[in-house]
Amino acid sequence: MDDDDYWNTSETKSKAFSFDDDVLSPQEILAIGQKSYPGQKDESVFSSTISNAKTPLLPLSSLVSPKVLDLILLAQSGRDPNERADPDQTVAVTLKRLVLGRSVSLRCHRSLKSKTELLDGAVAIGDGNAIITVVLFLIQSLNKKLVYELLSARPLALNHYISFLQSEGKVSELADLLIMLGRSPDAAMYQFQHIIKTQGNGVDGLLRKLNNLLSNHFNQPGVDAHQAKMVTDYVKLLEWQKCANKAELNNRSTLQCLSYCCEQHWHEGAGNMMSPLTLCQRQQVPPVQYDWVVLNVHGNSNKWDIVESMFTKKDWLGRTTVSSNIPMETLLARLSKLITNKQMLAKCLN
Repeated sequence: MDDDDYWNTSETKSKAFSFDDDVLSPQEILAIGQKSYPGQKDESVFSSTISNAKTPLLPLSSLVSPKVLDLILLAQSGRDPNERADPDQTVAVTLKRLVLGRSVSLRCHRSLKSKTELLDGAVAIGDGNAIITVVLFLIQSLNKKLVYELLSARPLALNHYISFLQSEGKVSELADLLIMLGRSPDAAMYQFQHIIKTQGNGVDGLLRKLNNLLSNHFNQPGVDAHQAKMVTDYVKLLEWQKCANKAELNNRSTLQCLSYCCEQHWHEGAGNMMSPLTLCQRQQVPPVQYDWVVLNVHGNSNKWDIVESMFTKKDWLGRTTVSSNIPMETLLARLSKLITNKQMLAKCLN
C-alpha cells in the first residue's frame, strides 16, 4: 500500500492526531502553568526555568572603563576628586583658579610657609571669596590659635572672616575669635545683637538669655561702660514689660512704651507702674524726649488742653509763656503741623 493510501484509510485516521482539537483557551493555558507535579516546589514553570538558567559572569572591566570605575569609587569614598591634583601646584596657580572660580584643591599646600603665602596672596588680590576659602582651609588644617594669630596680622582677612561668621550665624565661633584677639567687648555686643535678632517675641526667654549675657560678659573688667549700661537698661525695660503683661508692648522700645503709657494711662499717679512718669524715672528718659513724646501723642489725639497745660504757664504778672525742654523753633514747627486751630497756634506764637 502506498503511503498516501495508508494515511487516507478510515482506520488510520481514527488513530492519528487531530491538531484541530488542540487549540487551548487562555484559562487552560494558565491551568497548565499552575499545575503541580510530584516533587515540584510551589513555584511556577517559568520561575523554575529562569532560576535554573545559568547566566555567564562578565568581568567588570568589560562593562566600565578603569577611569570611570576609579571616579565611581572616589565618589563613594566621600573624598574630594580635586585631591588628585598635581602635588607640585604652585601658590600662583591655586590663586588663579580660586579667582576664576575653577575647581581647585588646596591640600597640596602642606607646609606652613605655603599656606601663609596662599593667605597673603589672597589678601593682596583682595578677592573676598578667595580669602574666605583660604581661611576656612587654614582652620581645617592648622591649630585655631595659630590661624587667629595669622588673621590678627592681616586686618582685611580678619574682617572678611568676621563678616562670614556673622552672615552664617556662627556666634560662638565669632565670640571665641574676638575673645582670643582681646576684643571681649565686641564679642559681647555681637552676642547681644544675635540674641535680640533671633529670640522673637518671647520676653521670658529673651530676659533669661540677656541676664546670663550681662553677668558673664558685660559685667567683666574692660567692657565699655556705655554698652554695659545700655544692656542693663534694656533688661530693666524687659522686666517692666513682663510685669505690664501687655502683648502689644513686648520687645518695644522705651519711647514706644512711653507713648502707650501717655495714651492709655496719662492720669495715673507717679507711683503706678504704668504711669508715664514712673516709666521715665525707671528708664531714665531725658526730659526733652519725654516732652517730645507727650507733644506728639496728645497733639495727634487733639487733646490740646493737655498740650497747653504741659507747655504753657503763667508768670507772676499773669502773662502766658511757653515752657519746654524742646528748642523753641522745633516746638513751634511741630505745633504748626499738628494744630488745625489757628487761634491756638496764634496763642502759642504770642
